[in-house]
Amino acid sequence: RTLRVCLAMAMIMAAEGFMLSSPTNWSTRRQQGVRALAGMAGGGAGNKRALCILAEGFEEMEAVAPIDILRRASVEVTVASLSQDRLVKGRNGISVMADVDLDSALSFPSYDAIIVPGGPPAVPSVGTLKNDKRVLQLLQQQMSSGRIVSAICAAPSVLHEAGVLEGKKYTAHFSVEGVIPQLDKSSAVVIDGNLITSQGAGTGTQFGLALVEKLKDKATADEIAASICWKA
Repeated sequence: RTLRVCLAMAMIMAAEGFMLSSPTNWSTRRQQGVRALAGMAGGGAGNKRALCILAEGFEEMEAVAPIDILRRASVEVTVASLSQDRLVKGRNGISVMADVDLDSALSFPSYDAIIVPGGPPAVPSVGTLKNDKRVLQLLQQQMSSGRIVSAICAAPSVLHEAGVLEGKKYTAHFSVEGVIPQLDKSSAVVIDGNLITSQGAGTGTQFGLALVEKLKDKATADEIAASICWKA
């Protein structure tokens, strides 16, 4: 792997006209190198990519469980902070360091899946996520492109605000039923085409496994489930 890293960096330097004398140039080249190496480590350019959006007060289990499960499946997950502050504190006081802020994350052309955890920012009466035009536009574009849109707990109410639940089957936490009626309460995870929704913190692992099955395949999801002693 060390040899591969060195070769990758050498190719990037040669192709881009690397100049050590320029700090700005070095910073740009370094970012390009990290991206290239991330692709090599994750299995190449064909590796699936997901974006998870964190806002202050997010429900920790609903974010960390699917992020962990997806990374076990070699899905490249970018964790983005809604604000410019990359250190995001969850509702239970657990802080997570995001990879980037949302504006930076949106500089990438597309993601195979968007993940929206629940918690207070997703609660309709709080409105942190549903009032962010960037989030709504991203969800709309993701749905119209046929790529995966996913949300858990109260976060399907954000999808409702974006208008992407229309004509779809979905579930959510019972607390938002007044905002998004016709919930499928019989299933912890509901999949309808490119839409994946789930009920709450206790269904976070199953939510993550459903994402793996959709992004990769059932065999990979089953292998991860067995490795973590998950029993549905």
